[in-house]
Amino acid sequence: MNRLNNVLMKKLLLIILSSIGLFDCSTNSTETLTLAPAAFEQKLKATPDAVLIDVRTAEEVQGGYIKGAINLDYKRPEFKLLIAGMDKSKPYFIYCLSGMRSGKAADQMRDNGFTQVTTLEGGLKAWSAAGRETVVPTPTQP
Repeated sequence: MNRLNNVLMKKLLLIILSSIGLFDCSTNSTETLTLAPAAFEQKLKATPDAVLIDVRTAEEVQGGYIKGAINLDYKRPEFKLLIAGMDKSKPYFIYCLSGMRSGKAADQMRDNGFTQVTTLEGGLKAWSAAGRETVVPTPTQP
């Protein structure tokens, strides 16, 4: 009897593990891809309809940003409304200062149906440390 229980337990465990594996495979298409600066830059340049989003505050952007980025401050209450109105079929590349906010922003986007979201590993700090170019905004005249 004990041997029969062991066999049944092993089969049950195998079924459970197999189910988890199948489930994981079915959700990978909506996971966020995180890339190191060089790979992020390469993929961004190779993606024709890419939208680059800087999720830092406006004050942080004044210190420099990646050329072509749109600033959508993750901390602002309207962030959720802004992403809700965006084209979910486009590929998005997101970054912040260190990678924390961009990861949270990417999670929100994924939860809202976006399927092509890539984040910059280590954020703008890693980008700059890797010698990648940033743009400093020019002051506007009143």
